[in-house]
Amino acid sequence: MLVTAGDETTTNLIGNSTLALLHHPDQLHRLRQEPTLIRSGIHELARYDSPSHMIIRVVAEAVQMGGQTLAEGDLVYLVLAAANRDPDRFPDPDRLDLGRANNRHLSFGNGPRFCLGAPLARLQGEVVIDTLVRRLQTLRLDTETVQWQPNPMLRGPACLPLAY
Repeated sequence: MLVTAGDETTTNLIGNSTLALLHHPDQLHRLRQEPTLIRSGIHELARYDSPSHMIIRVVAEAVQMGGQTLAEGDLVYLVLAAANRDPDRFPDPDRLDLGRANNRHLSFGNGPRFCLGAPLARLQGEVVIDTLVRRLQTLRLDTETVQWQPNPMLRGPACLPLAY
């Protein structure tokens, strides 16, 4: 599970990040001008279009939430992508800002179930994205339409045709 989870989510992090930068040329330019932004930038890219959009948890004991009773054993679908766009937590949440401060996104979970591979995924994302933006100055999307993987829990392009 660790290999599969780490491989697909990291691939999606890199694909989603590349696409987000190509759709936001101001931030791509900013990263090229300020390469040290890659550290905060990878957090922002993960927040902006998380590779894991949703997780499922089992209710351990009955609890009242939002006027509803969740019974022991119920499944709860937690939409991380929505939490990462919460305007009460993130000012201007639909804006990509590689320098966003205090970026406590939930793309890798939180608490005791925080993603074991998060440090490695962030490092891989930093290395790949930094290399792409530094070495491929004319990088561009080579398609009109991006097709997405058909998995509602994970988000990533099925393929990402690029040219440079």
